[in-house]
Amino acid sequence: MLGRADDARLFIKHEKDEASIEIELAPHTTTTAINDDNSNAAKSGKANRGAAAAAAAAAVTHVIRRVIHRHMGSENGKGAGASTYYINGNKSNLKNVKELVSDRYHIHIDNLCTFLPQDKVGSFSGFDKQSLLHETEKALSSHLYQTHLDLIDIEKSLLSSGVDLSALTEELNKLRKENERLEREKELMEERATCLERIDILTKKRLWLLFDIKREETKAIKERREELKKLKKEADKSVRPLVERLATVEGEHTRLQSRTKAVEVKIKKDKISYEECIVKCDNYTDDIEKEISDYRTIDAQQRKAERDVEKERLRLEQIVQSGQDYPPIVDIEKTMKDTHRDLVSIKSQITGEQSKLGTMIDRIEDAERTRKETSERLDKLQDDKKLRLSNFCRMFDQVGKAYKFIDENRKMFRHKVWGPIGK
Repeated sequence: MLGRADDARLFIKHEKDEASIEIELAPHTTTTAINDDNSNAAKSGKANRGAAAAAAAAAVTHVIRRVIHRHMGSENGKGAGASTYYINGNKSNLKNVKELVSDRYHIHIDNLCTFLPQDKVGSFSGFDKQSLLHETEKALSSHLYQTHLDLIDIEKSLLSSGVDLSALTEELNKLRKENERLEREKELMEERATCLERIDILTKKRLWLLFDIKREETKAIKERREELKKLKKEADKSVRPLVERLATVEGEHTRLQSRTKAVEVKIKKDKISYEECIVKCDNYTDDIEKEISDYRTIDAQQRKAERDVEKERLRLEQIVQSGQDYPPIVDIEKTMKDTHRDLVSIKSQITGEQSKLGTMIDRIEDAERTRKETSERLDKLQDDKKLRLSNFCRMFDQVGKAYKFIDENRKMFRHKVWGPIGK
């Protein structure tokens, strides 16, 4: 992994989708780490428990695993989003991994004294003595580096303490003034606390007074309630006969209501039965009237039939009498044959006349078509005449006015008058 590629995905083997890197960190049990933990625990007043906790934490082994995916992350992200980190099999992120390595194992990847890549050798050679000492202390222990910084600050304060006396005097005066201001504020706060206590006491006294007033009012209300209870009892005694009478009347009223309801139900049923009977009676009346009408119709038809029979009987007698006046049947048959021959001759004549009639109808139709064509030509000529007349009148205004006058007043002349002629 010490190549010069900018993107972590370039370290994935060809034709593979991901690459995996795993490292196991053994427990950090060096003397420096134990001494640092013991010193921190002693400062907090819990030396024994701090040492035990440090020993327990140092006994834990961590397995850190990084998986690089070819198809994850952005194009210009240099593989930052393509990596997944695991600590002891649990999914994590790069920040947690860096904190674990630097805090627990005191491994600082960015410190060139801890890890010196080939491309950083020039930077490492440029360190002076102080920078090299600082980086070495960071690589050994963060507590050691912090102690060194504290010692530098103490040395600076010791060097400047004997020289800056005027500044200290001025600072002392400022502190005294600040102390006086704080004392005044303290007195004001005490007065405020006293006032608050007094307000609290007065508030409680006011509540007690209100309580006493309400208690007296409650006593008066209770006495008034007892008096009202006594009055109510006396009123109940005086009203009891009326209440009993009212209960009796209400019971009687309830019974009457029930009887009234029963009567109303019966009346409704009787009314429905009555209406049904009325409807049936009307239907029967209609049926009777219909039967009477049918009977009258049958009677009239019977009388008419009797009159028709009588008429037919008279006709039969007349036919019998007239039949006696007819010639014999032989003569009648001969007459029928002669009539038949005449009828055939008349039919042939009718056929000839019908053919003549068809010829005449065809001629009439031809004449009608000719008339129509002539009429159409005449209308066309009249239209042409009107068009020429209109053109003529438009060209000769005075002549047109004269023609219009003559045409509108022809009844005024005794003889036919001819108007202007246009060509």
